[in-house]
Amino acid sequence: MFELFTVGLEMQKRMIDAQMQGVEVARDMVEAARHQVETSLAAQDAGQAGMKAVKGWMNLWGIRA
Repeated sequence: MFELFTVGLEMQKRMIDAQMQGVEVARDMVEAARHQVETSLAAQDAGQAGMKAVKGWMNLWGIRA
């Protein structure tokens, strides 16, 4: 009887460990998505700055766009 109880506890421990690994993976995925959003926003800002610079250069040379 005691051995069955021990086996049951071991199984529960392994299930909890597996669930915790799943939680850690999910947390890492959320963190990666957050970094991706930050990178995308920075790229968008850089693109807008580049377009502004091109328009300024075109105005300097009298080119209308």
